[in-house]
Amino acid sequence: MSQANDESAVVTLVDRVLTRAVADGASDVHVEPRKDRVRVRFRIDGLLVDRPPIPLSFASAVTSRLKVMARLDIAERRLPQDGALRLVVGEKEVDLRLSTFPTDFGEKVVARILSRSEVSLRLDGLGMPTAMYERTKSLANRAHGMVLVTGPTGSGKTSTLYALISEIDATRKNICTLEDPIEYRFEHVVQGQVHDRAGFSFAKGLRAMLRQDPDVIMVGEMRDAETATIAFKAALTGHMVLSSLHTNSAIETFVRLFDMGLERYVVASALSAMIGQRLVRRLCLQCARPSAPSAVHLELMAEAGAPPTERIYEPVGCPVCNETGYRGRTGIYELIQVDDELQDLVKAESTTRAALRSYMRERHLHGLRVTGFELVRKGITSVDEVMRVT
Repeated sequence: MSQANDESAVVTLVDRVLTRAVADGASDVHVEPRKDRVRVRFRIDGLLVDRPPIPLSFASAVTSRLKVMARLDIAERRLPQDGALRLVVGEKEVDLRLSTFPTDFGEKVVARILSRSEVSLRLDGLGMPTAMYERTKSLANRAHGMVLVTGPTGSGKTSTLYALISEIDATRKNICTLEDPIEYRFEHVVQGQVHDRAGFSFAKGLRAMLRQDPDVIMVGEMRDAETATIAFKAALTGHMVLSSLHTNSAIETFVRLFDMGLERYVVASALSAMIGQRLVRRLCLQCARPSAPSAVHLELMAEAGAPPTERIYEPVGCPVCNETGYRGRTGIYELIQVDDELQDLVKAESTTRAALRSYMRERHLHGLRVTGFELVRKGITSVDEVMRVT
């Protein structure tokens, strides 16, 4: 086969992999060289699934093709690199963030797929219970304060931040965002993207943003103490601030903020609410089967403070869902609004985790599992799935 034919085959192969990933609804594509093949995996609904491997003879050419598309240095194989590219797949415009990582068998490439058409911009489309949705909607239109969206990586925090922004009248307020990366562009919102290599960090961008006369500030993620300190002080001085933080629970949010060096009175005074969330896989409508909950299932529900149910649904697997038993994802949420009592608890140096847990129990704030088990009662997801993510 000629060199031209080889190059054409590689281009076709890479395009086929990326196109299938978009069609399958994957969030990430992993191209990983091994001893005898190039392993290909897609992250679908939060879990990695194998796809047909690439022959080892194509390993170097496929990596080079991906690096060329992302405008990376194809001669540099010893150091990690990051880049970006844009594809048009059918009627979809798709941005990809590409990263390389040197391994024993060559460079592994991971492509994060950012499909603009699939970013949820409606707060009422996130799957929140009605009462929680109404309270969250009112938070978006407050004049000042901090609303934190918390959860692990891949839990849908950015979609929630975008949905909050969509509830605000951007024609009458100056809304500014600082993101990494920008996943959706709003018509009337000023959006900035950090660039660490150029020295444009979250902290530096946030300082500059405060000189732009903002009403609402959205910081994609509070990664360090400096950014968090600036953001919380902005919330105290008449700005509405929306941001996200990587924590596993509401209590851990307070602990994390204190560990970052924020003063207790600043956190207590500025923080309006915390939205904790996870993404659970939806049961496939074609193959899910009803069953009676086991004694273990009922015990888990009771421990979480959720009412019992006589029937649940379990995953089976069929061609529609690629034999996984699940198809698509939805969110489970908890909303904690900071009232006077919680403010006093947070300000007190003597407050322990036990005291915070007691406050949560007294307010019937049982956490994410209660919301998750409500979806189990409705046949939307399974007990195992709720337990997996919470």
